[in-house]
Amino acid sequence: MKKKISLVIGGKRYTITLEEPFAGKVEKELSEIFDSANDNETKILLQAFLTKQIECLELEQRLEELLEKFPK
Repeated sequence: MKKKISLVIGGKRYTITLEEPFAGKVEKELSEIFDSANDNETKILLQAFLTKQIECLELEQRLEELLEKFPK
């Protein structure tokens, strides 16, 4: 099932369409970062992106550490 999610960033409305089960999870995370009723600064978007990028890099590092524990 598809779901549309809208945000206003820097005075412009952006609408994205996502498939479940990701749509609900993305919507929840976005609601914690952005104010969906008002305009959001571009700075908030950049901070959110960098925070997620760091999380991904940390997960990648943990995965590599776990994979090293398995025999080759």
